[in-house]
Amino acid sequence: MPPELSAQSKTGIENYGMLSSGESYQWMPVVHHQGSKGFYAEMRYNYEAARTGSVYAGKSFSKDGWLSWELTTMAGIVFGDYTGISAAINTSLEYKQFFLSGQTQYTLNKDNRADHFIFNWSELGYQPVKWFYAGVSAQFTQLYKSAFVAEYGLMMGLVIKKVTIPLYVFNQPGGKKNYIIGIIAEW
Repeated sequence: MPPELSAQSKTGIENYGMLSSGESYQWMPVVHHQGSKGFYAEMRYNYEAARTGSVYAGKSFSKDGWLSWELTTMAGIVFGDYTGISAAINTSLEYKQFFLSGQTQYTLNKDNRADHFIFNWSELGYQPVKWFYAGVSAQFTQLYKSAFVAEYGLMMGLVIKKVTIPLYVFNQPGGKKNYIIGIIAEW
């Protein structure tokens, strides 16, 4: 069966705080909107780099059923301390109480090819009850002509009506830990 466009509009605000040992606190807000015909827009700050904003636009496709999925393609501009363009794809898959999601982006720096990067954030989780989920997460980053840097971690989250509070703990290479806590509201 062909994919369906999302039937309802939805808007959300995400706010993440990242704390790493030996580094300053990083605040990452994200605002997104998905229209009823699949149009998707997103604005981010401190996501691609510190003191950097980005604006994306794209299209979402989804299908609900015994195996539900969503695919969102986006292109955007990045401005601030890091300036460039970016292409991204967000994916999600749900089967019963299991979910798999990923966000991949390729970003080109306007001023320095050595700062081009590819990034992926993936999650595999299980939601045994409506108000709680847990699982594993990984993020991969590769700068231009460099090796992939991988961080693996655990995640869990609380769901209170239309608000989700996720918590992530990542192990960096070298033994440092990253802690990320968020609050997400969607309507």
